[in-house]
Amino acid sequence: MKPAILAALAIAVGAMFAIGGLAGAADAPAVASLSPLMQKELHWGMSHRDVAEEYNKPMGLFDREYAPQLARLQPGVEMDQLSADKDSRKANFERGYTEFADSPTGYDVTPLHSEYTYKNGEAIQRLFKDGKTRYFFYMKDHLWKIYDEVPLKTGSALGDTFQSAVLKLGALLGAQGRIQAADAARGVERTTADWQDNSTHMRVLDRSAEHIVGVVLEDRQTMLNLSSLRSNKPEDPFALDPSIAALTKHGVTDPNASKAAKADAGVRRAR
Repeated sequence: MKPAILAALAIAVGAMFAIGGLAGAADAPAVASLSPLMQKELHWGMSHRDVAEEYNKPMGLFDREYAPQLARLQPGVEMDQLSADKDSRKANFERGYTEFADSPTGYDVTPLHSEYTYKNGEAIQRLFKDGKTRYFFYMKDHLWKIYDEVPLKTGSALGDTFQSAVLKLGALLGAQGRIQAADAARGVERTTADWQDNSTHMRVLDRSAEHIVGVVLEDRQTMLNLSSLRSNKPEDPFALDPSIAALTKHGVTDPNASKAAKADAGVRRAR
């Protein structure tokens, strides 16, 4: 892309960041397709076993990652160690499926804590590959969201800042993203840019403090139905127990209060 065009895009993106959440009133801009950012072997609705199979099967994604390294080695200890590492990663990925059922998980203290709910048939699967950590989110064991934690660094595909990542993705997609400032009241936990096509919504999340940008792809159909799919709502940890609330609904009364009042009245009359 010509430097003049890149400079113009940078100015436009900078202006959008300056006005912060003002862009939030409109929908995310529509682009022709987000498919270039989706792993071609994956599609919405896959089960966690289907996803694991795409990575673990012979000549699957793991085998293709290791093939160039193994091709350069002669049979021996080094080749055996590399093959063992590949097999270990396959096994760990297959086992790394966590359901958000009744018990809290370690994910509750991570930046992902707002990406799922409990007791609604949701689950997550974790993978480290190609220099980034990827999380697969499932609803009723159907893949509906992919969250990549991409390192921000000089020379990387998305650059070394959140702004550069938004700029590069906008250039790739042919449209500037909608910029929304962090706003807890609207459920926007951190500054976000987003785009959408007919089937997928993409969010880019500012996690610059961790030298990371979050790139999230989501199935739009599932997003539209989240309210009904997440029928079990989070409990308020500060809410009164229902039995206590029932007792205090009409105020607390002392069963001995009337007796004390009568006795007091009798004393006054005697005086």
